[in-house]
Amino acid sequence: MESNLSAPAIVIFTQGDCTSLWNDVLLGIEEEGIPFVIRESHSTDTIHSAWLAACQSPLLVGIGCNQEQLVVHYKNLPTSAPLFTLTYQQDSHARRSIGNNAARLVKGIPFRECHS
Repeated sequence: MESNLSAPAIVIFTQGDCTSLWNDVLLGIEEEGIPFVIRESHSTDTIHSAWLAACQSPLLVGIGCNQEQLVVHYKNLPTSAPLFTLTYQQDSHARRSIGNNAARLVKGIPFRECHS
């Protein structure tokens, strides 16, 4: 699948209006200085949405989210094997760390430890 973005960015596919719920993840990505774009997904499978987002991202990293779950995926991983899965019940520090780590995957630097 070819990327349809011209600017390098992490692609985030949302299912419904869930972006504000995951603001800590977005802040974590911003802290690392990596841009992202948010698009509406028509899939109900969060893992598959994340993988499709990774396929569309020039940076090979994608995120899929809904009201309860957020998934970070990498294009070169099998569709059924996401890198990180986060539930909304996890604290804001864990959500922010996942955002940091999605951006760190792009940068090729070690992940931060996630506490949940």
